[in-house]
Amino acid sequence: MKSPEEHPLIEETYEPLGSFELYKKSFSDLLKAPRDLWLLFIIKFCLYGSFSTFLAALSIYITEVKDFSDLYLCLAFAAIGGPCLIFFIFFGSFNDRYGIRYTLILGSLTACLPFVVIAIYDDLLVSALIVMLPGAFSISLIASSLEVGIKYYTQPHYRTLALSLYSVLSYVSLIIGGILIEVLMVTGGKDFDTFRIIFIYCAINCVIALVLSCFLRQLDFSSFEELEVTTTRAQQKSTWEFVREFIITKKFWRLFSVLLIVLIIKSITFQQAIALPLYMSRDLGSDKHYGLMIIINQVLLIIFLPIFTYSIYYFSAYEIFIIGGTIGILAVLPLMFGASYYTIISYILISSIAESMYNPRLLEYVFEVSHKGKEGMIVSLAGIITIIIMVCSGMMGGGLLNEFCSAEGETKCWLMWLIFAAVPLPGLLTLIFAKTCIEEPPFESQPYLSWVKEAKHT
Repeated sequence: MKSPEEHPLIEETYEPLGSFELYKKSFSDLLKAPRDLWLLFIIKFCLYGSFSTFLAALSIYITEVKDFSDLYLCLAFAAIGGPCLIFFIFFGSFNDRYGIRYTLILGSLTACLPFVVIAIYDDLLVSALIVMLPGAFSISLIASSLEVGIKYYTQPHYRTLALSLYSVLSYVSLIIGGILIEVLMVTGGKDFDTFRIIFIYCAINCVIALVLSCFLRQLDFSSFEELEVTTTRAQQKSTWEFVREFIITKKFWRLFSVLLIVLIIKSITFQQAIALPLYMSRDLGSDKHYGLMIIINQVLLIIFLPIFTYSIYYFSAYEIFIIGGTIGILAVLPLMFGASYYTIISYILISSIAESMYNPRLLEYVFEVSHKGKEGMIVSLAGIITIIIMVCSGMMGGGLLNEFCSAEGETKCWLMWLIFAAVPLPGLLTLIFAKTCIEEPPFESQPYLSWVKEAKHT
């Protein structure tokens, strides 16, 4: 009998995937994501399109349609930001306590109301009240629920790519808004009837988001198995007890510091909606192509986001904040050489590079650092900081326009942009030189602040 031929054992070796292979795999895995993620993308597309288009048109509407001064522009941003800040404080944990679906339904409904009322009534007082109350309330609900939904409906290995796509869809929605503004500015007059079309467009987007929100599921796909998200325990705790569990940790205050600094640096991009349209009108002599500038900005972001998403395999989130922050501050330098379409497009190009680097990474950093079940509260904290910075940016932008780039008299618009660049510079230096203090460590034996009672029992 012939014995079977013996073959030597071959030792199998595992070679980890390279960075480019991992990048390609994240694309294929993203396509297999649950339907809730794609619904969330469409909801974000609609809601962001409403708010961003409204804010992009606001400065022109106030100063040229209503014929108010630049100081009223400051008050308008304060009227939006002040109530938003209050609602974020009181309802920041609403999503963690009641779930994504119900939060988005309520948020979309209350977001639609201001646009409908403003489109019907050409009354400044009514418009201000409706934006300050239901409008601000809707922002406090929508901001956290949309972004926390990204964490629950994705797995970690393709989450950065999902966040990049999430941002891309936002920019596409703003491109559509920019096209609408551009067409209306070129073909129509700067009157209420023209801007009514913008308000109706915003309202329609909110209605679509409201309908789609009803089909979301309260599920957690962030691990490798599908889990139902329960909010029963969170509802049993008081708001203060729920919030206190996180703010007594060192992790919270490090995260707060990083968020504050990065969002202050990001405030430079807010001036694209606040100062840029009036700067174009006063220093360049025409703002009719402001909508085109918005479109260019969004197209560049769409191009750059997938490219710079690849940087996650080479740099940590904290390092990205430093690199992107440096580029963001340098973005205003071309505008110090005078107003032309070359300098304006250069500013938009450089700021787009910076924004495409740190935008998705900031939210991912929040997800990595925050405690499970408290993501909505931390995203709301980022919203609170953003609102404060937006209000300050609006007031600063209006004040500096009035001082250095006014409609009448001698202008020093270059000095206005120099101040815009100088404001976030101390924050960038803090990121660089205080890295060991505010960057999240890989391990921490004592997570609590030294003076709280929990620290004595660990």
